Amino acid sequence: MAAVLPLLLAVGACGDDTSDGGNGLSLPDATSVTAIPEGAPLIDQDNLAFIPGELTVSAGGTMYLKNSESAVHTVTIDGKNVSGVMRKDDTLAWTPPGAGTYRVTCDYHPQMRATITVR
Repeated sequence: MAAVLPLLLAVGACGDDTSDGGNGLSLPDATSVTAIPEGAPLIDQDNLAFIPGELTVSAGGTMYLKNSESAVHTVTIDGKNVSGVMRKDDTLAWTPPGAGTYRVTCDYHPQMRATITVR
């Protein structure tokens, strides 16, 4: 039993899905899609970077996230992984829960950073 306790404590410390992202709002997960509507707001993962690094979207609108390279990535918004592991050509839709500024990172590549501003 003594060997199990540290494992249970470590698992419990990994976080939860109720992150408010610092905006006071619960962050929804992204959902897989097969196509991006023309002209829709998009952040692409390519060359170990989020492109563009800054994106402004309208409140209530859906934005899209894509991995265009062979490296696996995540979309972690204000500390919550909303994407799971993204492989080449994975495409997701995400609707921000409200106005504010959201910080985007990749769990595997900490140099990857972007900002989403919702107005």
